[in-house]
Amino acid sequence: MVLLSRPRGYFGLPRDVVLLDGKEPADVKSGVPTDAVTTLRLSAAEAGRKVVGLFNEERIVARAWPASENRIAVAELTY
Repeated sequence: MVLLSRPRGYFGLPRDVVLLDGKEPADVKSGVPTDAVTTLRLSAAEAGRKVVGLFNEERIVARAWPASENRIAVAELTY
């Protein structure tokens, strides 16, 4: 499981470009920005691979960890 977090703001679609693993997240609503976190759930076979998060022109990479081991990865945008 990978979380992309923006604690000092919100993701606003279509105002912002938000991609997680190359796709626009389905859990970020369009219109008035209200979502600061998006979640990507991967299969157990995909654990250990890199996941790229993109917010406008800022790119961040996280490694996916298996939730079965009580692990999650948080990619946090801090500006």
